Amino acid sequence: MPNSTTSPNRNCYYLSGVFILVLGWQLLSMRYNQVLVPSPAETLQALAVLCKSGELGENLLITFQRQIVGLGAGIVIGLSSGLLAGYFIKLELLMRPLISFLLAVPAIIFVAVAMVWFGLGTKMTIFLVSLLVFPVIHTNTAEGLKSIDHDLLQMARVYNLPPLLTIGKIYLPGMRHYLIAGLSLAMASSVRLTIMAELLGAREGMGQRIAIARTYLETERLFAWILVLLIILVSLEFLLIRPLKHWSSYDKPESP
Repeated sequence: MPNSTTSPNRNCYYLSGVFILVLGWQLLSMRYNQVLVPSPAETLQALAVLCKSGELGENLLITFQRQIVGLGAGIVIGLSSGLLAGYFIKLELLMRPLISFLLAVPAIIFVAVAMVWFGLGTKMTIFLVSLLVFPVIHTNTAEGLKSIDHDLLQMARVYNLPPLLTIGKIYLPGMRHYLIAGLSLAMASSVRLTIMAELLGAREGMGQRIAIARTYLETERLFAWILVLLIILVSLEFLLIRPLKHWSSYDKPESP
């Protein structure tokens, strides 16, 4: 039977898990050399240096700009193609091999191709993010459109509901769960894809700083950047993704 752990207890367990991870990190840093595993305190000191020097803010801004543009382009293209594929089954069948290909091939392959086509930097990163966000949004949009109750659509036609009212009362509520699931996955993936693209093929940005720290064995700076990435992903999860999922799970589609 599923347990009925309350929200405060869930948070307590979550924080306990974080504490265990930090404790394990500290124990490893005491066992191995600083070059291999810097301690949490050394990592926080390196993070403070990144903040004071302005390196953190400057590179985060570059990374976020690339991530947001790539995410936005992928969402727009994926929504457009997903709506068309949801309406026209033949188009969906034509696009299915492309979508399967994009979802199946490792992202690193597309990084290599993008570096050949666009060189190093912003264009390559934006292309990669938008390319791999697109199939996620496309799939969820098409599935959401196909899941809408046809009886409700028939009722809307019988009562001659205005198009805007039909969209607001039937289409959006019916597709909301799929759209939010796709958007949640796309947002988290876009951050990781941006970092990976920068790490392999950019001259600035958070990923490029991680690559430099790795090259010069500045492990405390490497761990500091990884800590920043974890903070970004956790903040995204708690401030955007979870509230969206909570809203989606409690609001039900309305009948016209």
